[in-house]
Amino acid sequence: MTALSARGKGPRTDPDAPAPRVGQIYLDLRSHRLHCLNETAQNLHEEGVAFTASELAHEQLRTPAGEPVGADDLPLLIACREGRPAEADFLLIRAGKPDLHVFWSASPVKGPDGQAVGVLASLCCLPPGPDWQVMAGLAHDLRTPLHAIGLLLSALGREELPADRQRELLERVRSSAERALQVGKDLLEWCRGPAQRGRGVESQWFPLEAFLASLVGEQVPTAQEKGIVLRTDVQACDGLEVQADRVRLGRLLANLLVNAVRYTPAGQVVLSAEWRDGPAGRALAVGVVDTGPGISTEEQESIFQPFERGRAGKDDDSGGSGLGLAVVDRLVEELGLELEVFSEFGRGSAFHLLIPAGRLRPVGSNTDAQ
Repeated sequence: MTALSARGKGPRTDPDAPAPRVGQIYLDLRSHRLHCLNETAQNLHEEGVAFTASELAHEQLRTPAGEPVGADDLPLLIACREGRPAEADFLLIRAGKPDLHVFWSASPVKGPDGQAVGVLASLCCLPPGPDWQVMAGLAHDLRTPLHAIGLLLSALGREELPADRQRELLERVRSSAERALQVGKDLLEWCRGPAQRGRGVESQWFPLEAFLASLVGEQVPTAQEKGIVLRTDVQACDGLEVQADRVRLGRLLANLLVNAVRYTPAGQVVLSAEWRDGPAGRALAVGVVDTGPGISTEEQESIFQPFERGRAGKDDDSGGSGLGLAVVDRLVEELGLELEVFSEFGRGSAFHLLIPAGRLRPVGSNTDAQ
């Protein structure tokens, strides 16, 4: 199963949000003239909100899914052409200015003979609200490295430790603190304002094996407390570096590891890497495999929805929020990767993230040589 999602957003209802701007428009079908019925409509038109098909070529108007808006998408023209009410919402991308959400509603006006004589339309504009699902996911993911730091500091202060053991724990603290800082920076980017829309996907090359080891290291204290085995089998990525957004990839894999450790009462959790040849070409499958309770077939779709928890999660009292796999779902899409899920209730779970061979290279190579 491939876990990918794209979710749209409607108008926000936050009482502290800026007041919406509502414009009224009338299209006279007999004179073929467009009339702005109030000053707001005139101002919005001057600011670049496209009313007609000819204006679309000059404006960056997008659907909630990010697709360019065509003439067939404009409610004003739909109501004119098809003689029925129409509604839609778009995002107006404005260079150097905050984006605008534009919510359209249009209805035909009919004469005494029942024939359409015009179209009356309204448009409501306001800055796009924060994507609360993304912000909740970032806040959720910030807990993982912070929780690891707390456990590691407790271990450091528990008893006298050999110098080499102290250095190992301190290195894990440093690694977790660095990751917490990176996730925190992304969260702050989203908090700066709705128009910022957070940090874009930034691909860079970095060594994969050490990166995976640091993610596993965060989960070692929790696994030890539960008495389960946490191990790695990642020889396949030895000497390789990956091209990806480091923060997003870390969040994705950390969520899979956290869930596996949290919901595995006994046995083991393994972070693995193996090469695969498939119809889409060669890929490295980075997997998180556990001996936990597993996921039933009917639950394997719903668990990727925000705040949904499978049967194991509902029976667990460790504080899981039901956001982890929803975050994974979104990050898989943002990174342009594919996630496979293999699970059976009562027999454990395996999540495999497929990284195409073209996004991997030997450490020390340069892009031109690749």
